[in-house]
Amino acid sequence: MADEKKGQEQKQPQVIVGSMPYRVSMAEVDAYGVMYYSRIFDVFERGRTELFRALGFEYKKIFQQRQILMPVVEAACRYMAPIAYDDLLTVETAITNIGSRGIRFDYRILRDDVVLAVGFTQHIFIDPQGRPVSFGKEIFEELKKKGLIKEGQQLEQQEPKQAQSQEGISEKLRKLVVERVKGEDKPN
Repeated sequence: MADEKKGQEQKQPQVIVGSMPYRVSMAEVDAYGVMYYSRIFDVFERGRTELFRALGFEYKKIFQQRQILMPVVEAACRYMAPIAYDDLLTVETAITNIGSRGIRFDYRILRDDVVLAVGFTQHIFIDPQGRPVSFGKEIFEELKKKGLIKEGQQLEQQEPKQAQSQEGISEKLRKLVVERVKGEDKPN
């Protein structure tokens, strides 16, 4: 029974979550004052970039130093309520699956604890010539070193599947991301 439970824990995807504030600008809305539907993917990008930065990974450095790109190969969004000009949003970004050659991010956009949109992006790791490369293990091991991935969990060996979001959130990471984002918003 204990072995069964241990095996189930290892198969569950690790969910790593970050959160950041985001104010909607005039450039992002249409003539009706509502955020244009495709702009939500820009907000998703900002969320994943800031989450990666808070975790110690920066897209620019990964590309310059390692020549690794992370193109989006699949994306989706479900719009649940309108987002308007000057809304102060909370963007929650979660890493819900890390495979050796890809990574999945899930997103939730909220205003005053009301969910306005949810979505995901699936990425693969490639070199500048477009060939797949294995980079997920390095990310996984770095997150493990930081104590953000539980001991005993393993890297997904297959290509990442669409993972279901879980309720369990690493409060340690949430605090780290929120502190870093708040620290960047303060003027020097």
